[in-house]
Amino acid sequence: MKKVILFSLSTLAFANFDATNGYDITTHFIKHPSAYISQMCYTKTKDEQSKAHNPCFACHTKPKEPNPNYEDEKFQSVYMFPAPALKNPFKNHFRDFSSIANKISDKEIEKYVAKDNYLQDGKIVLAQKLKHLPKEWDYDKDGKWDGYIPDCYYNFDDEGFDRDSSGNYTGWRAFGYAPFLGTFWPTNGSFDDVLIRLPKIYRRDKSGKFDKEVYKINLSVVEAMIKAKDIKIEPIDERKYGVDLNRDGKLDIAKVIKYEWEPNKGIFMSYVGKAKELFKDGKIKMAAR
Repeated sequence: MKKVILFSLSTLAFANFDATNGYDITTHFIKHPSAYISQMCYTKTKDEQSKAHNPCFACHTKPKEPNPNYEDEKFQSVYMFPAPALKNPFKNHFRDFSSIANKISDKEIEKYVAKDNYLQDGKIVLAQKLKHLPKEWDYDKDGKWDGYIPDCYYNFDDEGFDRDSSGNYTGWRAFGYAPFLGTFWPTNGSFDDVLIRLPKIYRRDKSGKFDKEVYKINLSVVEAMIKAKDIKIEPIDERKYGVDLNRDGKLDIAKVIKYEWEPNKGIFMSYVGKAKELFKDGKIKMAAR
C-alpha cells in the first residue's frame, strides 16, 4: 500500500491506494486545511524579467449579480492567505516530469487520445461499473452508489440535444458559452463542454409526455431569468401554451422571451407545459438571478 494525494475543489485527502482495488474514497481523513484555495492561486505573478502579470483578476474582481455582495478585488494585489496556505501544499507541481514524458512516444499518445474510455459497446463504462459497486467506493457501506451516475452519451444533434444509444433524449443539452478566463486554457491541458439539463417536469407537456419544443422554451425562460434580459427564440404560437411569452398583452406569435420580473408589483413570468401547471399551483418556484 502506498499513499497518493486526491485533489478536488473542496478537499485534499490522503487515501490508501491499492493497485488491485484502486482508490479508497471511503476515508474520512481530510489532510488539506485550505483546499478551497486552488493550485492556480500559487501562480507566480512576475516573470524572469520581473515583469508583473495579473492572473488573479480572472477570479477576484468587482461583484456582479447574482453574487453582488462578494467583493474580493483586493486579492489581486494583497497576499492574504491564511497561515496554513502560505506554503504551497501542491508539491506535485515541483516534480520534474520531463524524463517520464520523454519515454512516451507520440504514437502512444495518439493511440491513447483516440481510444474511447467513456463509452464501450454503446454503454457508459462508469455507469456500468457503478451497478456493481467496488467495496472501496462504498462510502456508507449500503452496497449501492447514491451519487450521480453518468447518463450523458455526448451524442448531440444539430441543436445540442444529447441522445442515448437507442436514440432517446437524455435531457442534456450542450450550449455555447464564453470560456472562463484563467490559467487553464486548452494549451495548458484543459478543455471542456458545458451542458445543462432541467428536471423532467420542465421537458414535458401538460399530459406529461416529453416535448422538445416545451423543453426549448423552458430552457429559454431559465436563460432569461439568469441573465435578466430578453432572449430571442424561434417563432412560437403562444396560444398553444396559454402563456404570453413576449409580454405584449395578447397570445400571438412570439419571437422573444421578454424578461419582466417584479414580484412586488405582481409582475411574473411563466414556464410552459407541465411546469406551467406546477408553477401556477405553487409546487415549483421561479426567481430571477
